[in-house]
Amino acid sequence: MKIESLYRDYVQKSKLFLYPLLDIKRGVSITPINTFLSWEGKYCFTDSKLICHYHIRKDKEFKLFEDVKLLGNPLFYEMYHLEKTGIYIFDLTKYEADFWAVVQGKYSMIHPGTRRKILDYWRTHSKRVYVESYLYPKKFYPMYSQILNVEIQHLKAAGELCDKPDLEKENLKSGVKIMNLIDNPLNLQR
Repeated sequence: MKIESLYRDYVQKSKLFLYPLLDIKRGVSITPINTFLSWEGKYCFTDSKLICHYHIRKDKEFKLFEDVKLLGNPLFYEMYHLEKTGIYIFDLTKYEADFWAVVQGKYSMIHPGTRRKILDYWRTHSKRVYVESYLYPKKFYPMYSQILNVEIQHLKAAGELCDKPDLEKENLKSGVKIMNLIDNPLNLQR
């Protein structure tokens, strides 16, 4: 597959590169509202936590998904329950170097095994070729050179083909409801 144009809108880097590490199959009907690299006043980037915000449903499908894929996930750390949504925290210290590569925008520095896991997650999605170009930029310099109309050596000098994460957009901001949770979390830490 060939890349013919670039994404113009911001793509959440935590969702693109770190969410696949949870081993939740792509294409399930339950997906996060958003994912984050930090949570203002709670977790900073150096904590290596993936913060996932989900709509909470009362049906059996969601309950099974929550029990097995979220609360039963080996990387699960804790959760904060709101009225209709929940914040699920996953501890990615096992992937600390990869987490830090994402925070710094050094996607080609992600460990090869982790890169395979990320590509497996995006295997059947149209974003796969983009993700592959971000993880293995050297292969894609000629294609990007043509799209951007720049010399390959300029791309080599830059190194990465994906913009760095917007750390403001990757930071969950505490609202009034969430602030109440910090004081009274439903802590299911394992």
